[in-house]
Amino acid sequence: MRTLPRLLVLLTVCLSLLRAHGVAAAPVGVYLTWLGDPASTMLVNWVDRDAVAPARVWYRPAQGGEWLKAEGGAASSLGGEVWIRRAELTGLAPDTVYEFAPGDAAPPAGARADRFRTVPDKLERPVRFISGGDTMHRRDWFEAMNRVAGAQDPDFALIAGDLAYADDKSLGRWLDWFAAVYQTLRAPDGRLVPMVIGIGNHEVKGHYDGRVPEDAVFFHAFFALPQDRTFYALDFGSYLSLLLLDTDHTRPIAGAQTEWLASALAARADRRFVFPAYHYPAYGTTKRPKYGVLPSEHPRSQAIRREWSPLFEKNAVTAVFENDHHAYKRTY
Repeated sequence: MRTLPRLLVLLTVCLSLLRAHGVAAAPVGVYLTWLGDPASTMLVNWVDRDAVAPARVWYRPAQGGEWLKAEGGAASSLGGEVWIRRAELTGLAPDTVYEFAPGDAAPPAGARADRFRTVPDKLERPVRFISGGDTMHRRDWFEAMNRVAGAQDPDFALIAGDLAYADDKSLGRWLDWFAAVYQTLRAPDGRLVPMVIGIGNHEVKGHYDGRVPEDAVFFHAFFALPQDRTFYALDFGSYLSLLLLDTDHTRPIAGAQTEWLASALAARADRRFVFPAYHYPAYGTTKRPKYGVLPSEHPRSQAIRREWSPLFEKNAVTAVFENDHHAYKRTY
């Protein structure tokens, strides 16, 4: 019984010595998202078990040069078990590969650094992205899927809900998810693939029907979202817009969200490509009947068709991405 405090002291001393020599505790996972323009910014996020490490990222163009430094804000903690840190890199060049590393000091010569690529600010080359949801029933399946997705050399991944299947209860499933993303969601050249994230029922305690953002504590802790809410727009130059929506997980379909959608679509009438994405489908196909009706006649699907589908048609959106029903479908 007396050995445990000594072990804790020893571990603390070891961590302090490592940090003094510029070696921080390895993160559980590093992941990339966006708050601003994807052509000139990148939000670097990482999860670790180090209570006192700085939220600092070193970065530079992949061809070399002086390391630049981006300072993040205070880390947020989940139960004192893990810490979430993030720092936004700004002023980046479009369509450019950068190398980066979180840490106290810039990586020494020859040290390994991760890479990412910004997107073009003009559509002068093909921009490729992958889309899906309902990602991790089992980690080995998830990792296999990531490898297939990464082999397509995507500029980003659009993932609209049901990421770790944690139901706002299981921290362990989230840590597995982030570790898998960091290890396997990579392009053929090894760079990390940025993600655009939406919310699904398995991010929420209670899943649907009158839930509020406070029912999705883990999701909001792990992901800083544009407009700081689960429905938002992300614009890529003047050629592409993604509109992420919340299908009654923490925000009602009708009302403020539909009003925002109408104005967001109208404001992007000049965009060549507009893709709304959300979790629960307007046209369900595969889940067993609930409430005595077929999947496509579920009250939630009817609400989406009533509130959102007319806006999609009126504004001639390019395509809409739905999820939840664990099937691949394509409609005309």
